[in-house]
Amino acid sequence: MTQSTSKIAVIAALALTLAILSLVKCDLYVHNPRGSNDRNCERDANRRNGNRLFNSENNAAGGYACPRAVGGPEVKTPTMYYYEGSELYLQWTNQHSCGTHNNYCQLVIQYMCNDTVVGTDKVYGNYYSVRDGIPTDSNDDATDTISESTQNDLRFGQHEPFDNYKKCTIRDRNKGLYIADRGLGGNSAIFTRQNNGGERFGFECTEEHDYYPYWHFSPWVDIAIFTSNTSMCQWYQENSQNVVGRGECWDSTKTTYLRYNNIKDCLSATDAKGVNMNNKWVTVPAWGVPPPECLSTSLIASRDNHLGNAADGSGEMASYKWKIPFVKDMPKDPFTNKVHHNNCVLRFRYNITTTEIPFFLDWRYNYLGVTSKTPSMTPIRQDPWTEFGYDHPLHLAVNTNQYGRTFQDRSYVFAIKERPQNVPSYVTIHNLNVRGKRGNIVNVYPSVEYDFVPTNLEVNGDDLIHMQWTGSDYNPNRTPNNAEGGPEDPAQGGYRADRSNIVQMDVAGLNTPRPFSGITMFLTEDGKVDKDLVHKLAFLGQNIYDNSTTNPKACLSKAQLLAKNNQNTAAAELDDQNCGKLANTPYGPYFDAGLVKMYASGKFYYMSTRNNNFSNRGQKAILTVRNARFSAAPVAMSFNYGGIVILICLFLMNQIVF
Repeated sequence: MTQSTSKIAVIAALALTLAILSLVKCDLYVHNPRGSNDRNCERDANRRNGNRLFNSENNAAGGYACPRAVGGPEVKTPTMYYYEGSELYLQWTNQHSCGTHNNYCQLVIQYMCNDTVVGTDKVYGNYYSVRDGIPTDSNDDATDTISESTQNDLRFGQHEPFDNYKKCTIRDRNKGLYIADRGLGGNSAIFTRQNNGGERFGFECTEEHDYYPYWHFSPWVDIAIFTSNTSMCQWYQENSQNVVGRGECWDSTKTTYLRYNNIKDCLSATDAKGVNMNNKWVTVPAWGVPPPECLSTSLIASRDNHLGNAADGSGEMASYKWKIPFVKDMPKDPFTNKVHHNNCVLRFRYNITTTEIPFFLDWRYNYLGVTSKTPSMTPIRQDPWTEFGYDHPLHLAVNTNQYGRTFQDRSYVFAIKERPQNVPSYVTIHNLNVRGKRGNIVNVYPSVEYDFVPTNLEVNGDDLIHMQWTGSDYNPNRTPNNAEGGPEDPAQGGYRADRSNIVQMDVAGLNTPRPFSGITMFLTEDGKVDKDLVHKLAFLGQNIYDNSTTNPKACLSKAQLLAKNNQNTAAAELDDQNCGKLANTPYGPYFDAGLVKMYASGKFYYMSTRNNNFSNRGQKAILTVRNARFSAAPVAMSFNYGGIVILICLFLMNQIVF
């Protein structure tokens, strides 16, 4: 037996609840990259199918719609990608507290990539084992749950391979785990305290969903774990699948997967005549990458009953800065020996336990069929009555199923790309993205309104910024009282599209862009205004120089828009050819400015002109550049008297730094 086999056999054989979890009801929503919460291309406020890809356990109102323009396979909206070695801010909110004195909390971040081609569509082209699921036409939402018979169908989203779920249905569940008073509907690993009926969620294995680190093979690579007990960090890292392989039981010919979940039962199994079956315990190699970073939950502290910023004084959501791995250092598929990096997805799982449920609780504390003569030591029971020292007890609200829950969210598919040849590995690349979706704060909750990620980015002159974002054209219909701009949904009408741009402002307290002639934020290497970049970021590739009334992709002037819409200003604002509202972008909600080098030092304020509505929405951010080639020009005092008065007031209130 190899050392790695021995280690993981101990984890399985002892049936440890060292993994996790005993939790209370709490939601988790990922905002950057955009978390799906099991959505796809439905246009509803609530998701249609919570079983589509994974078990989130979250409220159906959460999540962001599919990152694409409306249409079937003929519409190929580009996919988000991140350069190897770049820094990506992962952001999320969790409903219950983490990193405080009143609970024990864990948050695990993982990723998975799989570039296996599973089919070719005559219109769409090749598609892969990891995919979001593509609608068949403009009215389809592609939200059905994948099955064995549809695992190679473009319409069905997929993360884990089918084999992952099939093995889970065969393998014995870990019977050393604490299940409280829950009777389970079967003996395989699809039955757990959280899912005692064995309900299927995509091809996710229920037991693997509930426990970490899992004692059998998982397709997920560990990135980071936040824990309230950092003394456990060494244990987590030593038992991560990144560094330790996982065992499986196969028959003597290694052709049939068997149910035995530990090496002892596997090798000692006999047939009906009592003859040893000569089974094989096969170790799937570790990923062969460094162990996950292990951090204190105090870094992401949050309070109870709250889906907002972390309680760390930063004014930002809980976040983790992930350094995207270099392709050459990414793990090889243990079954094909290939490196996958073009079709990836992120996974976040959130767990908290109350003091009643110790971390090491196991099967001995279950409450199943006990009598007064054999009392159970279980710390919780379903809705118990408890003596309070008076003549009448108190009736508690305790759901033993709710107490043992794992909550998760996952991103949509993205790629990890190798750097351009002219960008050395030592150059820092920052990702600048957009979070949020169309609507006001009440419309979008528990998601968020538009904002940049990060909202306060600091870079050096030698760094590069990858300015890239996406959104969806499948949001619920939101009119100008709650959102801005077109285009109109070509299939079902209404206005659903996400769009964002970047323009420089003089100061954060203003809501108007700086004129092109005064731009200091984006310069060329010779110190002049970078006209091409300013144009690209402001208009997102729209052809503003074509105002032909016969070309539907042309950008009409204000006068042309009013004439086209019978002088109706509201209709003109929503017109598909209103490029001032970013309604005619070539790639729908997706935009990629590429790698941007900042040649000017300074503190720059910027905004999105489409979404920054002072009444209830603000999409502004700050970029600070140090040690660049040029110093930024002073703030241009080129606006009217009223603007100057505002500027002076802001200066006196310390809202502007010259």
